[in-house]
This record gives sequence, structure tokens and C-alpha cells, in this order.
Amino acid sequence: MSQDHRRLDTDLICSNILPMLRDNLALSVKFIIGHIRDKFNYTITYRKAWNAKNKAIEQIYGNWVQSYRDLPQWLIVMEKWIPGTIIRFETSPTPIQGQVFFERLFWAFKPCIQAFAHCKPIVQVDGTWLYGKYKGTLLLAVAQDGNAHIFPVAFAIVEGETKDAWNFFLKHLRENVTPQENICMISDRHASIKSAYENPSNGWNGTSSHVYCLRHVAQNFVRAIKNRKLRKYAVNMGYAPSEATFLYWRHRILKKNTAALEWVDNLPKEKWTQAYDGGIRWGHMTSNLAEAMNSVFKDIRGLPITALVQATYYRLAKLFAKRGKQSAAVLASGQQYTEACQEKILDALGKSNSCIVTEFDRRNYSFSVEETEDPHEGRPKDHFWVHLREKMCDCGKFQALHLPCSHVIAACNHANISYEAFIDDVYRVTTVNAVYDEAFPVVRSKSLWPIYEGDVVCPRADMKRTKRGRPKKTRIHTEMDDFEKREFRCGLCRVPGHNYRECPNAAGPSN
Repeated sequence: MSQDHRRLDTDLICSNILPMLRDNLALSVKFIIGHIRDKFNYTITYRKAWNAKNKAIEQIYGNWVQSYRDLPQWLIVMEKWIPGTIIRFETSPTPIQGQVFFERLFWAFKPCIQAFAHCKPIVQVDGTWLYGKYKGTLLLAVAQDGNAHIFPVAFAIVEGETKDAWNFFLKHLRENVTPQENICMISDRHASIKSAYENPSNGWNGTSSHVYCLRHVAQNFVRAIKNRKLRKYAVNMGYAPSEATFLYWRHRILKKNTAALEWVDNLPKEKWTQAYDGGIRWGHMTSNLAEAMNSVFKDIRGLPITALVQATYYRLAKLFAKRGKQSAAVLASGQQYTEACQEKILDALGKSNSCIVTEFDRRNYSFSVEETEDPHEGRPKDHFWVHLREKMCDCGKFQALHLPCSHVIAACNHANISYEAFIDDVYRVTTVNAVYDEAFPVVRSKSLWPIYEGDVVCPRADMKRTKRGRPKKTRIHTEMDDFEKREFRCGLCRVPGHNYRECPNAAGPSN
């Protein structure tokens, strides 16, 4: 049966999926359609399944409009039971006295703020849609510790990725979460982010840096040049750790297309290349950390607003407890450096055995290191100048990752110096243990919550999601997605090479 049934309404579907949705909030609409088809032998529409899921969410987490009214009380609870939490709440007046419209909300938990001081000095920012009955955007700032673990340090719910919204987010992020010097912010080339970063009142100018995500640069490159093969060359230019490798890929673009070379040359090299960034990116060429955290929070982005804010608290509390226990166990074992660090060091140690070192200036620890094996990185075998006092190597990996490369390790072994002195402290187990040292306090019973007696918070009518069209939950694919590897299959028999209109297994006209 391929048709719907009028008595198979959203209430009946809601009662059937309610137990499943309690256990798995990420239950997809397509799964609901399949579940109802298997149980009732009817295929419901996407809209009906989506409405039924929203009804089930409403029964579990409360009404969307009531959730806006409950939000101020939860913010008071966070300030009382989770001291040190930063909350910035903006509203606007309504024609009705005693009511205000919700505009924007920024929040950051104290354990995350203190943890950032022990992480790599980089922060990645990104925005993602909300999927509930009311539109909006969730902005995230994500950090990474020395063991390659990521966690969000700040959140914001705004009307969209507008100039005012990014000003609001970046201003409070800088003031309350990332006030340290020499912070590198990684994002896409969104004009609103660039404008907010360059706004002097937001405090980012001076001792911080703003660089671009290489995936978004490649996306813009394809839109302008429309050549996917040259896109790979541009990406290799961005990832090139040394100036020599950068020039090698630049010369290959020059031989193919001069217009493409003009496009990449118009971008400031320090904004998108690893060879010229001075090591401020710590090897992070994309905003994948923020993209990964967006997918982690995908299931809660369809919740009412108060439930969404509460979910960030409970998930981070669980995450910090788990990682704190793990880092304490590693520290007790006597291990000095993180697993992510040890993997890179072991790889560099293996390559250092094939290097020949010539000493030039022992007082200043200056060496010439020659590779005897083919590096297979788009560059020929060469001599590399290593200056240990200045922490520099011609290969560029030493400056980019803040870890000794194979040439540095070979020079250290030649001079009888421990290469561990050149490993940054952020990769130490003690530093990672300090990241998760402070736990999240427990929020007490709801009967002990303080009572809110202020204005009633209401959602804006223009933010209510329209009922026209199919509700979208998947990100729109753009040029940054690699379509070349996708294999298109028939919608009926799932065999590649044709579509459902040309399928030989399709049924003919009815007799």
C-alpha cells in the first residue's frame, strides 16, 4: 500500500514512536515512516511524520511556547547551582505590558572557560540551524585539548548568521571565554564573521588572529574557477607546511590556468596557508572541529529552547566526568605525553633514522639535515636547516605543530640533546588532566529552584517555521562536498548505471 490513511493521524503515530523517541532523540523522520509502514502497512507523508515527532517531543520536553516562558527560570538556576556560568540574555519589548520577545542568548559554563586556558590557543566558530517549530541558529565556539579531544566552550542562540548576531557572540566570547593573547580564531569566510572580528568594540583586534577554513576557500575557488582538478592543487597549497612546497603547487597552477593563480594570489597567504601562518593554527587548516560538534548536537537542535539549553549542561557534565576519569588514570600510570603526541613522535623518530646531520654552529644549535629517502610529499629530497634555539625547521612541521619533526629529532640526537625539550606543554598529560580538573556541579531538585517573577518571555511570530514545503534537516550540499566519488543508483533496484525511469525491473502499465 502506497497511500496514506486519514485515521492514521499524528496522535496515533505519536503514541507509537514515543517510547523510541525517549531512548533515541536522533530518531529520523525516514525511520518513523518506515516503522509505521511496517506496523500498519501504510506509507505516511513526510510532513505527517515530522508533525508526529514534534508532538512526541512536546510530550517529553514541553510545549515550544511554554519553553520560552520557562527559559528565564532555568537561567536563574544555572547562575545559582552552576556558579561562574556566563549568561547574556537579550529581549525586546512587546505591545503587551509584562511580555518581552526573545532575541538572543549567550551562555558558557565555568568548567569550559577554565579548561580553555589549558588547551591549544585556537578556537573554531560556526553556526547551525535549529529544527524545532521556531527558526533560529545555534552558534558554537569549539576548542581542542592536547590529546585531540574537542569540546564546546560557548553557545549562543540567535536569529541567524547576521552581522548583529555575530557581533553579539564574538563580543561575549572574547570578553568572558577567550581573553588570552595570541588566540587564533578559525572560521569560514562569512562576511558577518569578518565584520564582527574587525569591529574594535568586540576586542579581537591586536593580539589575536583570524584565519580561514581551507575547505571553504576551496569551495569559493571552485565557484570562481570551475575546475575541480585545480581545486586539489589549491588545497595542497594551503596544506603545504613549507614555503618550497607551497611554491611547487603554485607553479603547477600557473602552468594550468593563470586566472586561477590570480584568484589564489588575491587571498592573503597568512589567512589560508600553513606555510605562512607562523604556526598560529597548530596544524588545523579547516573548521572541522566545529562541524563535528554540530553533528554531535544535531539531535537536540529540534528541542524546545529550554530543553536545548539544559541538554548542553547535562551532556557536558557527563563528558567532563568521563574524560576527567580517563585523564586521571593516564596520569596515574606515569605517562608523560598524550597518545596523540606519541603517535606523531614515533612517526618522526622512524623518519629521523634516515637523516644525515651536519653541524654548522654548535653555540646557536644550527644544523643542516639531509634526507636520504624519498619523502613522498610532492617535494624532492633536500637539505633542511634546523635552528633549535629559534625553534625553526625548513620543512615547516616544527613550527606548525609545535612538535619536533624528524629533522629536529635527528639534530637533537646528533648534539646529544633531548628532543622532549621541544614538545609544547599542551601535549603533556598533566596539562590535559588540568583541562578536565573542574567538574560540573549538580543542579538540585526542581522543587528547590528559585521562582522567576519577571516579564513573560515569548517567541517572535516571524520566527515561527512555515508549514509550506518539506521540513529540511540535512545540510545543503555545495562545492566543498566531493561529488566525484558519489555513485548514483536506481531508486527501484539500487543498481548503478540508470535511473528509475529507465529501470528494466519497473512494472508496466496496468491491464
